[in-house]
Amino acid sequence: MNTKRLCILFIISSISVQAQILNLKFPYFAGKTYEFKIFQGEKEVILREDTIQKGGKVQLVIPKEYKGYKGMALWLLTNSKTGGGLSFILNNENFSVECLDSVPSIKSIVYKDTRENIFDKENYQQQQQLFEKHDAVLAMKKAYSPNTELYKLSSKEYETLLKEYETYSKLLSSSDLYAAKFRQIVNLTMGIGSVITLDEKDKSMNINDFMVDKLDYEVLYTSNHWSGLIKNWVQLQTVVFKNDDKLITDITTILSRIKSNKVYTEYVATLTKELSKAGKDNVIEFLKIVVIASKKLQNFDGPLSVYQLDLSSKAPDLIICKSAANDAKTKTISVLKTDNLQSKYSLLFFYESGCGYCEDAIADLKKNYIKLTSKDLKIITLSADKDETVYTRTIGEFPWSDNYCDFEGIKGVNFKNYGVLGTPTMFLLDGKGIIIKKIALIKELVTWSETLNE
Repeated sequence: MNTKRLCILFIISSISVQAQILNLKFPYFAGKTYEFKIFQGEKEVILREDTIQKGGKVQLVIPKEYKGYKGMALWLLTNSKTGGGLSFILNNENFSVECLDSVPSIKSIVYKDTRENIFDKENYQQQQQLFEKHDAVLAMKKAYSPNTELYKLSSKEYETLLKEYETYSKLLSSSDLYAAKFRQIVNLTMGIGSVITLDEKDKSMNINDFMVDKLDYEVLYTSNHWSGLIKNWVQLQTVVFKNDDKLITDITTILSRIKSNKVYTEYVATLTKELSKAGKDNVIEFLKIVVIASKKLQNFDGPLSVYQLDLSSKAPDLIICKSAANDAKTKTISVLKTDNLQSKYSLLFFYESGCGYCEDAIADLKKNYIKLTSKDLKIITLSADKDETVYTRTIGEFPWSDNYCDFEGIKGVNFKNYGVLGTPTMFLLDGKGIIIKKIALIKELVTWSETLNE
């Protein structure tokens, strides 16, 4: 027997066993180019770019560095005027997908040898039918007067549907399939919780409780809904609940449930960015203790820099750039020592022109300018503007003269050194350049100034 041939066959067999292979057949897409990608938090990872060969057959192999990936994948057409593509679940299954129609639909796309994707397809149809029936019965209930027999019958049917949805939700929660957890995530993005209720307060509480106590964040990490769902949750907390104590408690609970250091790091980064946009720097300050104590952060890049910066003592010196926005090559740099600002106190005010919250704070600052400067407080503004004309127009309305901008936006060196993620952000310094406190509102600064001796 040819041992060399046997060895080659053994190697090929081993590769086919170890690698995850997907076979696609879409005859009407022959000649189209495509991208095959997966998702990790906010990142899209392109695994392959190629052209669909004659006959519409494509074989996709998951690279060994992503072996074991469980999550959503996207096979996206890139040179089609009408766009198009196919989302499916990867979970260590070798499977095939076929569509012989020129216009793919949920019925014409056929999966084989994949428990995950077959469940996802059938479950979606089941839920759609349930919601269609719900809407029809609810409309019937609203159409009749409460004292009629038809109203009573439709009300009884409606209650039955609510219980049916609760049973459906429990089955999703008890399933070990990624597809079941993915369905829960998709529902959350549409404002659908584990129960159906017409009471907006109850709906909000149900969605919040699910995200705090039950949502699998490792599944969310590979779902392609990472940023959107976290953003929606922060808005729910800050716009609907408006309770910072609850927000801090709920975040702490979520963090305690995330086991993977990688997912923990990505969650803190995305959450911190959204909290900063919502003006919740005070919440970030509370979270520093929890996040730093966890020792789970894998890096301190971008928004995570705030968990590494020590602003409890000497304030970083200010890097002053003296040139026009469009003349970066001749930009000259000097250093403004924060321990030599020649005033008893200083306010470092980070802002951006056109920012609504910034404009409100600037208006309050101008209104209280004389009162504050009478306490020997120097006002120093640092702008995130990138347009010199806009910047110049804005500072022209300021009664103070210490205004600086490097035209690099929020990525500028001073913003980075002070861990500023959003505007407005304010720091109060004493004459030695020691940070006394971080200010959220100008009225807070005014109240503080009133405690000073004349």
